[in-house]
Amino acid sequence: MDITTYVNKGILFLNINGVFDRNTYYKFEKEIDYLLYKQGVSFFTINFKNASLTGDEMLSKIQNKLIEIFLRCGQVVMCGLNKLYQEKIGTEKAMLHYVNDEREVFDLITL
Repeated sequence: MDITTYVNKGILFLNINGVFDRNTYYKFEKEIDYLLYKQGVSFFTINFKNASLTGDEMLSKIQNKLIEIFLRCGQVVMCGLNKLYQEKIGTEKAMLHYVNDEREVFDLITL
């Protein structure tokens, strides 16, 4: 798995590429923790469009990481997840948004 991090129009994007499984989750967790706790980032756009999620266990781990972000008054936009994954992860209208494509993020957020 590869994570590409960049900023576009003031919004932080994390693109996840490859297999997202138990073995590669650690890299994702480490990146989020660094940005959240060391850099003070509170708004994340996470793109799973080019990722292959393996099993409900990964969804549970993603949910746990989202809770950490929300507890720090953060917000998350998730890209590229199908409706089934969206329903399993859940919706929190004020803090969690889903879009199909990164371009849609700019319709939700203006900085």
